[in-house]
Amino acid sequence: MHRLQVCTRTSTSYCSLYFSRKQNSSPLIVVAMRGKMTVIVWGDVMLQGRQKGFIGINIFAYWFDPYTNGTEDVVATQRAKDFMIGWFVNPLVFGDYPDIVKKNAGTRIPAFSNLESKQVKGSFDFIGVNHYFTGYIKDNPKKLKMDNRDFNADMAADMIFVHGDTPPDQLPITFSGLAEVLEYFKQVYGNPPIYIHENGLQTLRSSTLDDMPRVKYLCGFIGSLLDALRNGSNARGYFTWSFLDVFELLDGYNSAFGLYYVDMDDKDLKRYPKLSAHWYSKFLKGRTISPDAVLEVETISSISQTHSSQ
Repeated sequence: MHRLQVCTRTSTSYCSLYFSRKQNSSPLIVVAMRGKMTVIVWGDVMLQGRQKGFIGINIFAYWFDPYTNGTEDVVATQRAKDFMIGWFVNPLVFGDYPDIVKKNAGTRIPAFSNLESKQVKGSFDFIGVNHYFTGYIKDNPKKLKMDNRDFNADMAADMIFVHGDTPPDQLPITFSGLAEVLEYFKQVYGNPPIYIHENGLQTLRSSTLDDMPRVKYLCGFIGSLLDALRNGSNARGYFTWSFLDVFELLDGYNSAFGLYYVDMDDKDLKRYPKLSAHWYSKFLKGRTISPDAVLEVETISSISQTHSSQ
């Protein structure tokens, strides 16, 4: 189950890293789906029957657009969605993997028996979504000719993240991507209940508290969520990543997502609210949605400037 969590909650590079160390990737897939069904059986008895709980699964969901308008890239984009989202969600909604996933993975992906298909179909109450940014998909059929293929090679496509004017320490931002992801779940999977579990801006870790890019990020994506709700999405909740700067799975302490800065040089690890924390607090209290309005709260200097004045 631990490896299932890694592959559903982080980037595919970790899945590929795992696959590259195994001659046969089937055990992971079997553990993933049968482990899920085991949880469902246990959950029906313990959580739903006794505790009235809910059972869901978390999906790392990029939004993908074709790199060009060419037919190959358009088809590859849908293929990428089938691999990145459908690999996990299709069995839960339809009882089987997407056809293209089964075709490209071949015998390396197990087949569901009729009983297993019935057990896993509909075995969830909600979908958790982690969404950060939008990528572009370019068809790459040469990957299918590789002797030893992993998940990325089976997808037969390249993921391209166009930075443009985006700072090198940040990922490209497309606010509409979240609304697109929610619309996709609505159209393809029957609009299940969805909770945004993670959504936040990655920056280099520093002592500055003036994180206006994060304020604009939050404002833009919450606006995108509002657009999706107005369009009929069954989204039920939103969580920003993260409350404070933490040890990141992919980048340790080098990057930061937090609304609060943690002074690692302080023996008590003192926390300082960033500009984004002030904006988010005001937003939750229903006072503002404009990213510029937070500037009226107070002028915030960096921790380094604060220390130098003491």
